[in-house]
Amino acid sequence: MKKATISIVLMISLLFHAFGDEDEIMPYVNSISSEDVDLLFKVMRKPKFPESLRSKGFSSGRVHLLLELHFDGELRDWIVTYASHRDFAESIESVIEEWEFSPPKRKGKPVSLIVPVEVSFRASGDAVIFNATNGLNHMMSSQYGYSSFDTIKIADVDNLDKFPEPVNVVRPKVPKSLIRKSDGSYGVFRFFIDTEGRVRLPHVDHVRGGKVDVRLLEAAQDALEEWEFIPPTVRGKKVIVELKQPFLFQRTR
Repeated sequence: MKKATISIVLMISLLFHAFGDEDEIMPYVNSISSEDVDLLFKVMRKPKFPESLRSKGFSSGRVHLLLELHFDGELRDWIVTYASHRDFAESIESVIEEWEFSPPKRKGKPVSLIVPVEVSFRASGDAVIFNATNGLNHMMSSQYGYSSFDTIKIADVDNLDKFPEPVNVVRPKVPKSLIRKSDGSYGVFRFFIDTEGRVRLPHVDHVRGGKVDVRLLEAAQDALEEWEFIPPTVRGKKVIVELKQPFLFQRTR
């Protein structure tokens, strides 16, 4: 069972040069320290500026994605939350498995986390810039409302054709002894539903009602990963949406 994933307020901005020998492996190393979280990662192969877009006159592009990093440094999952054009997202998809990460640490201890990453493409120039800044809010703001068919964006729940309906719900399996210790408390998880109705990147948003045993949160996260939904849509088109789900830890009476 993996450790419950927490969301760390951390933004990484990357600017990739589009010229030169694009097939050459040129590792870009970045060491990040923010809010007492330390992370070292290497981009072993940079994404290419899509030639299909260059020929159409595109000069720049931008992609936002979320990476789920395990406490041992493994990239467990990732999802594109915004792309100015789908081809930019596909460019990253073709190389992301070659990115390497050291075990993330918080206060010196390994921790699983969600890392938001922004990748900026330029069709000219020779700069490769890594900037770590605080703040996840602007990435999750209303600018991700649904629009053009060539873009990828997080849909606003209010714009969905109907609220996502679960078709498979899995209950957490935990010993009653653990529930007794956390009776009446609950954990709220934030997660995404992708265009296939799958749950992606579930992580603890907050806990209320008292101290919750981390094993309960792990069990709830594992169960939530197995949930399935009718794919969310906006005007009939499948989209990605972000939701929250509470889990109440309470003894049966």
